[in-house]
Amino acid sequence: MITETDLRDRLHRIAEATAPPEDPFLASRIAAVSRSRRRQRVGVTALVAGVAALVVAVPAVLSGPTDVPAGPATPVPAEVPAGVDVLAGPTRGSLAGDAAFVEALRQKPWLGPGLSGGGMPEPPLETRRVVWAGDVAGGRWALVVGENTARPQGDAADPELQTDLGALSGTAMLWFTGPPGADAARMVPASVPRGVDVTRPVAYTSTTTGALVVIAAPGDTVEFSRRPDVAADATVSRAWEPAETVDGVAVVALGEGSGFPDAALRYRVVRDGTEVLVSGPDNVGASSMLDDPDVEWLRGEPEATAGSGTAPLRAQQVLWTLGLRPDQVRFAVVWAGAVPSPDERLAEVLLLAVTLPSGAVYLEATASLTSPDGSGGAAGCGSELRPAGPPLLERTYVLSCSLPFAEGETPGRPSLVVVAPPSAATARLLDADGEVLGSYVLRDGVVVGEPVDGLATVQTLTTDGAVLAETAPMGSVEWE
Repeated sequence: MITETDLRDRLHRIAEATAPPEDPFLASRIAAVSRSRRRQRVGVTALVAGVAALVVAVPAVLSGPTDVPAGPATPVPAEVPAGVDVLAGPTRGSLAGDAAFVEALRQKPWLGPGLSGGGMPEPPLETRRVVWAGDVAGGRWALVVGENTARPQGDAADPELQTDLGALSGTAMLWFTGPPGADAARMVPASVPRGVDVTRPVAYTSTTTGALVVIAAPGDTVEFSRRPDVAADATVSRAWEPAETVDGVAVVALGEGSGFPDAALRYRVVRDGTEVLVSGPDNVGASSMLDDPDVEWLRGEPEATAGSGTAPLRAQQVLWTLGLRPDQVRFAVVWAGAVPSPDERLAEVLLLAVTLPSGAVYLEATASLTSPDGSGGAAGCGSELRPAGPPLLERTYVLSCSLPFAEGETPGRPSLVVVAPPSAATARLLDADGEVLGSYVLRDGVVVGEPVDGLATVQTLTTDGAVLAETAPMGSVEWE
């Protein structure tokens, strides 16, 4: 359950972490933009370091180069059904017949002291209605809608420019939650009030209790998937489970969670045989992070790397994205070291390998810049899924990493990093036709140099000229 103080604190943390504090509208904008992007794209590559259970979960859903999600066969006609107002109609849910509860809930304020205005809607009472109210695992929830009093103006209201089309809607929504058996007085706002596209199903989950509610249109079919599955050959799929629906609403008990936002969870809605939406639900959960997973360092010492704190943060993000527990995977830093810096700051690259339950390996490279005062930033510079196979130190990795830079800075030239088995002596740079573009001498199987135009693959060779591997630079994994 989120109190008004919790909500206010979370909004402040969002604003402080992501934008200048003088912009009082940022919290609602971030909430709206993150949700709209989640709805508009199935995929987003997440590089979020150490962000725990905000009011909104920003999922790392991706649409990979692999298998179609597994699950019940669903025919998909060529045309998408016409939009339906999924929030219309009388109150639904197990508490819909409790007229006193529903009316008291309708009258509850949306914004507490200190939160009024600020770009968030506060619908007039006469426009509010309760869409759904019911008991769920570990509590009692409700969804209330009303007039969107915070629609953007001017250029921000241009559908061609607005990134969150829900913000333009005349309808805003707010989730309320309470403990089991709560009366309306104990129900509190548990999400950020925001405009919503009424033709798109909405969902809410608790990462602590495992409750999930999906609100679609009567007659819609709802399914959910707990996490992506990566097979030993590095193909990615999802298993979809059917959810029982009543009047278009699915109430699911997923089982108690870890208290960490589960970005791996997805739901999908099918109408008249057509998949109309795949998305991650909004969520509420405990604010604590998972304990730092154990990370093995295969090359170098963590104490010698200023950016070594990146490894456990990235490991946590992988667990979040894949919905796995720390005891289900093995984390290892294959290599971490310095690369050329554009100024006095320390520039580094860290290559993290995650061995998944199937034996497949997920690789992720991060470039960071650290100032003498300890401040800095990080940026992703590639990710990859590889089938189960040789030990990590017997594989070759090629990274083309650009350092993060602030607005107004001139980005430095990318660094080419080749990490190969210690027996590799030379890295030969090839174009798409196999023509040699240049070469580097490796030291202990590693070299940091400059990439060349037209680079397609890198051959690594032993001292006697035998080719150990030919490897393309790391690209970007798209989960799903």
